[in-house]
Amino acid sequence: MGADSWQKFLQGNEDAFSELYRFYFKELFAYGLKIGFDEEVCKDAIQDVFYKIYISRKQLTHIRNIEFYLLHCMKNRLFDIHNVETQINYINYNDIILESENSVVERIIEKETELQWKDEIKRSLRVLPPKQRKIIYYHYQLNLSFNEIAALLDMNPEAVKKSTYRALQKMRENQQLKNPFLTFLLAFL
Repeated sequence: MGADSWQKFLQGNEDAFSELYRFYFKELFAYGLKIGFDEEVCKDAIQDVFYKIYISRKQLTHIRNIEFYLLHCMKNRLFDIHNVETQINYINYNDIILESENSVVERIIEKETELQWKDEIKRSLRVLPPKQRKIIYYHYQLNLSFNEIAALLDMNPEAVKKSTYRALQKMRENQQLKNPFLTFLLAFL
């Protein structure tokens, strides 16, 4: 029935279009539900697919398997609807809520402050001997354990802990580190 109705529709028979709609509606609806869309979205997508077929029938004369074509169109339409809804949610959340919380100026200030902190930490690291700098780097940048660092540097794990403590102490005492927040931060490293 579907193939006959399709050929009649392509030849201009309006009743054949209604037959196609009635014949394939349940199959397309079940397909949409099966791939995870709700009933209203599936109904809207079916309407959109058949509207598109109706207005572009002259360009569809090459279609031989109407069932496959309809399922393919249905899937594409459902995912287009999903992408639009996701984009709207994404835009609403990121562009409206986050922009109101963090203006562009605030982000620039935060970035500048972060860069200043990094510079101060780098300056305070320069007062450390190379081995202590390496230990701090391994532990806080590479997240290596004291045992892993000890194996890398051919040291005792307890010596690594003591060296880390001394390095942090030296950084705290460093006169170049004037930012109270960084001093506070180093207390917890």
